[in-house]
Amino acid sequence: MEISLRLLFQGCNPSKFVVYFMLLAFTLLFALKIDNFIDAPYWIVFLPLFAWKLLLMLGTIVGCISHCKYPPGRNELFLELEFRSMILMFGENMLLLTFEVMVCFKLQSDLPMLWILIFIPLLLESLIAILICIWLLRRERSFEFELFFAVNIVQFVFLALKLDGMVNWTWMVVFIPFWILICLVLIGVLYAAVLAVLLIRSIDLMPEYRRQYVYSAIGCAFLVVPTVIFLVLLSNKLDGDSSLPYVLTSLPLYISLICLIFTSFASGGGNQWWFGMRRDFFELLLDTCPCLREYGNVSYNLRKNEAASRHDEILDVERCSSRYSRELRPVVPLISIEQPD
Repeated sequence: MEISLRLLFQGCNPSKFVVYFMLLAFTLLFALKIDNFIDAPYWIVFLPLFAWKLLLMLGTIVGCISHCKYPPGRNELFLELEFRSMILMFGENMLLLTFEVMVCFKLQSDLPMLWILIFIPLLLESLIAILICIWLLRRERSFEFELFFAVNIVQFVFLALKLDGMVNWTWMVVFIPFWILICLVLIGVLYAAVLAVLLIRSIDLMPEYRRQYVYSAIGCAFLVVPTVIFLVLLSNKLDGDSSLPYVLTSLPLYISLICLIFTSFASGGGNQWWFGMRRDFFELLLDTCPCLREYGNVSYNLRKNEAASRHDEILDVERCSSRYSRELRPVVPLISIEQPD
């Protein structure tokens, strides 16, 4: 196992780190607010989400200014694609911000507005996300953010109908779209676990690749299993079958979000137009902090250190044994000088 700061910085995705960290802070504050552990207005509870959108707005504005002042060349098609992706992401997050502001108004002031109307920006975001997923897929780009909204459009409709009292279903039934999605994800996790068990005994692959499959399967399990537990606890809590506070009910969700925060250091990528960087975040970090050029190359390999220590022990044993062993000399026949003539 190798611990390397260089690999940590190279694989860091700052946008994912900000999103996961803000979601963790929001869910924790929201659970504390519902349990009456804190007496803060909902504007404070939603502050992490608003801070996320504010950072995104500033990054997009600076990126647009950089694009206007120094437009990419005709051969730099990758940068042009990155810029378009940034604009699409900005539009999606503005729809999401509209939904969050309306929810905050509804909870804080108890506005006489149906939840189905409040969910309209979120439903529009889900419909647009389907088209953006197709666009990104054709250009071989990642679309985790868009995929989440695209596959949960039915779930958002069920939530709005349940909150308005238009359907008299239990929350376990309301979460049926989530259950279907989770079952599909569990099948994928099971497949990854079986594949990791088979490949770990294979001699055709290098040990690094085999360990990579094992780590991937373990990471997926730590993400999916706590989410399933959270949905079960939340359904029982909303149906009145559980007396646990929302903070303890949301504990598995916190575990999943913390795992996502750690995975953001190995995701890589990230849009190069945020805040006008126009390059990889790792390169910008090295230019901003020159000391990282010296300390960023430090790595610690446990296996190499163990092998080196074993080699030193073998050498010490050989040295000790050589002290007490006699030096081997060639054997010559004994010739007597006193021989008769």
